[in-house]
Amino acid sequence: MTASPDLLGLDEVRALIASEDPEGRLPSCGLSQLIVGPGALDLLVAAVSRTAEGISGRPVRVALLVDQTTIQRQGLNVKSRVLADLQRDFEATHVVLSEGHSELHVTDAVVDEAARRCSDADVIVALGGGTISDIGKLVAARLPSVRVVTVMTAASVDGYTDDVSVTLKDGVKRTVPSVWPHVVLADAETVAEAPARMNQAGYGEMVSMYVAPADWRLASMLGIDTSFHRAPIALLEALGGALDACAAGVALGEPAAVQGLTQALAIRGIATGVAGTTACLSGVEHLISHMLDLRAAELHLPTGLHGEQVGAGSVVAACAWEMLHDRVSANPDATVSTAALDRGAAEIRVRSAFADIDPTGRIGSECWNDYERKLARVVDALPRIDSVLRNWPNQAAELRALARPSPFIATGLRAAGAPALLGELGSDVDTNTARWAVENCALMRERFTVVDLLTLLGWWTPSDLDEVLERVDHAVSVAGVPA
Repeated sequence: MTASPDLLGLDEVRALIASEDPEGRLPSCGLSQLIVGPGALDLLVAAVSRTAEGISGRPVRVALLVDQTTIQRQGLNVKSRVLADLQRDFEATHVVLSEGHSELHVTDAVVDEAARRCSDADVIVALGGGTISDIGKLVAARLPSVRVVTVMTAASVDGYTDDVSVTLKDGVKRTVPSVWPHVVLADAETVAEAPARMNQAGYGEMVSMYVAPADWRLASMLGIDTSFHRAPIALLEALGGALDACAAGVALGEPAAVQGLTQALAIRGIATGVAGTTACLSGVEHLISHMLDLRAAELHLPTGLHGEQVGAGSVVAACAWEMLHDRVSANPDATVSTAALDRGAAEIRVRSAFADIDPTGRIGSECWNDYERKLARVVDALPRIDSVLRNWPNQAAELRALARPSPFIATGLRAAGAPALLGELGSDVDTNTARWAVENCALMRERFTVVDLLTLLGWWTPSDLDEVLERVDHAVSVAGVPA
């Protein structure tokens, strides 16, 4: 007999958020149901029926939205099984998206096609990875009468349970508003049978919670980003012990550990949604990943696993924070470099960073649009930046608590079997590529991070980058793997 799936305590999640946000400043969680556990696929039809409540007098129209990837679990084709289940109870159509090659990307053209083919649906069932989830949410944003039920097939990313989507604009990844899914469902047995590397990548995605909040808080301290709130951080802190406990099991593909990771990723996604910004979980480490994705897309190389890149990037981010703390402690009179504020020099730097992969300048222009706005906000915030630097000892304790030590992060990645070094991501990420991604990561978008502050202080030269990368090598070399 199939065991009943565990239902994550959305009421408890909402209660925790409310306790940290009594004024109700944050957006509400728009997710109605989260189903994670063994046998969850058996509850999909019922979940779709609840989602379509209120429709009468005709069959409920359901669009099963998928890509071309075959998903085999327990000897069965998951997509075929789900389609058959849906067709027994609903007027279900099969919408298979493709761009004519092995990888599907979230582009305007793909979303346009999906919206056209799902325009008559009452419910979209988006089954697959983060790309399909993002497309489903974007389509629903265009078609207000349509609701989305998302079916996770691997614990690889956290974007299933929030109200934003990642799309490509002029070759550059951008996060845009979409909608909350009505239901997110993850069958623990299906997820546990996913390729081990997918779930290990999910662990890598999770560890950004050990560094990205520090970038978010830093931008808030400096008056550059006013969105910071403690509630999403409290939600993330509640996940820490569970994440540490499941690392070794994820490496072995143990169902209980993978289920724990799936639950953690789901709650992490909710944290992003209620924060109203991805900044709470997306800092330097995500910028590095986006840089690698951007290069792969332009050079027509396979896109790496996002979570793997984020995990290895988190070790880099932690080392950048450690260098910043050491440098400011040793240089209490550090001030912003005038050269870093030179708009003309900054534009040259941004455009030059992307010229080799895109000689047309299209990517450089898109990135400069964002970086120019960031630079303008920095200029406006200069008095606040100077004040924070003068009082750094009073700020450092909070920031250190939000950026965990690099060996701690590397140890978790090693325990989960996930890459801890950028050089472990595969043959397409060689030493020069990794260095390029780290060196230029702050140039691609508006978000302010520790790398921006290091740049402003004149501490992001080639020799400074060498130091950060040496710190990374050391952190990974001393990382232990728990027995």
